Amino acid sequence: MLEADARTKQDGGGLTELVYELLDAHTDTIALTEQQAASPVWAAHLDYIRDLQRVGRERLARLG
Repeated sequence: MLEADARTKQDGGGLTELVYELLDAHTDTIALTEQQAASPVWAAHLDYIRDLQRVGRERLARLG
């Protein structure tokens, strides 16, 4: 669990942790809703989340 108060962090590493946490939350959302994705609109949104996650992880990997 991440701390909500970013002032406790002295370096910029907290932002990277937050982004990874958000990406993991997207993964959890996809897993929880894939079986319920009967709607084409919802299925398209899940595809969008997957794409955001992939691009986010690729960009973070280039930073590290």
